[in-house]
Amino acid sequence: MRVQFFEHFDDEPEEDLPPADGPALDGLDLPAAPDLDLDAVPEPPAALPDSAEGQAPNALDEGLAAVGVPPAFDPADRPELLAGLYDRLAHAKSQNDAAPITAAIEELWTASGSDTIDLLMSRAMQFANDSEVDLSLAVLDAIVELAPNEAEAWYLRAKVNVLAGNPERALADLRRTLNLDAKHYLAITDLGLVLEQLGAKKEALEAYRQALAVNPYLDDAKAGVDALKREVEGQDI
Repeated sequence: MRVQFFEHFDDEPEEDLPPADGPALDGLDLPAAPDLDLDAVPEPPAALPDSAEGQAPNALDEGLAAVGVPPAFDPADRPELLAGLYDRLAHAKSQNDAAPITAAIEELWTASGSDTIDLLMSRAMQFANDSEVDLSLAVLDAIVELAPNEAEAWYLRAKVNVLAGNPERALADLRRTLNLDAKHYLAITDLGLVLEQLGAKKEALEAYRQALAVNPYLDDAKAGVDALKREVEGQDI
């Protein structure tokens, strides 16, 4: 493979899955996930932050303040805040200008507004980092049941499904992420990676280009375009 998938996680009643835009999901029959008893989920081996209200809000405050967004906000305002930041990102003149904008966007992605969801997401990420993939997926299955409109939960489950060797499931989760946040540029890039892995190279190239339209400074998306454009479109580009 050209790119190493999802190298780390330091950067996340269910409705029917949406139909696929391309051929990669045709004919898939994805079984329902088993129920998870949250009380039976052990604590992760590594220590979590002292509280869900400690370090994360500080990081969020700093990221938002760096681009002039008030740190105190109603989670219901998150889509509007993200829309403004995405617009600024698309017009950033350099990678240095884009860096604080992407930092604020990625902090907002994780600001669910629910201490319970934030704690479960922390556990899922810790389990994935510790190679407890099945347990991470079980926690993420519970999160998307509890918060089906939380795009970052679907995105993290997509990443863990790739680690678990389930690219078709990952593709479905990435599409759910993008139904909720169409400009989630990491999900768009990873959609390209998964489509490329599945052999849908034309669709992968389109995904990489869509990611760059949102965030022009994505190294993986740039590499994907460079690797695929001649193969997909021929020599006369």
